[in-house]
Amino acid sequence: SRLRERVGMPSVAIGEFDAWGAGARALLARADGEAPAKCLMVSIGTGTSVLLADGDETRRVGGSALGGGTLLGLGRLLTGANGFGELAELAARGERLRVDLVLSDIYQPGEIALPEWATVASFGRLAFASADGVSREDLAAGVVHLVAEDVALLCGGLALAMQVRDVAIGGSTVPGNPALVETFVRLVGAFGCRTHVLEDGEYAGALGVLERLRAAG
Repeated sequence: SRLRERVGMPSVAIGEFDAWGAGARALLARADGEAPAKCLMVSIGTGTSVLLADGDETRRVGGSALGGGTLLGLGRLLTGANGFGELAELAARGERLRVDLVLSDIYQPGEIALPEWATVASFGRLAFASADGVSREDLAAGVVHLVAEDVALLCGGLALAMQVRDVAIGGSTVPGNPALVETFVRLVGAFGCRTHVLEDGEYAGALGVLERLRAAG
């Protein structure tokens, strides 16, 4: 609205969530031929927004303060990484099990009905063990897993509650971040959902604006 006032030209206001949903549907259709009739759309940017696309209607149904801003802030503090690309590269080479406390650290196989890799406490291993031997790569992997896991668990719960089986993720935090994508896909899959990683998903909002303008003629 501020930009519209300064430009002083005829303009159309399109809501952020509506634009992102429309753009994400267009990207899904480009990749798969058509978009699912009902789908969770997850925008992981500075924070995270979760939208429900049902037909041509999009509404926000949840979100998290964890997102790309968390990755950059904690990542820089813990690893000294200068920028998102460096942090993602470090995480891809790291091992989060050197910093996280997981189920297999506490229970014997089969004692509890959860996967052995399930996280008990992010960075919890460092509360009970020395950080000697823990690398920048391991710390970066721990930060990325923390964010990806939190967002995936949120999305899995929302998907179950809303009876949705398709989840699409995009946003500026996803491209070039294989550790985040791998964690997200695995955890959402544990809820019985299929993940669609949107190619060019960081541009979903801009594409959605064009889609809406095209529809309006």
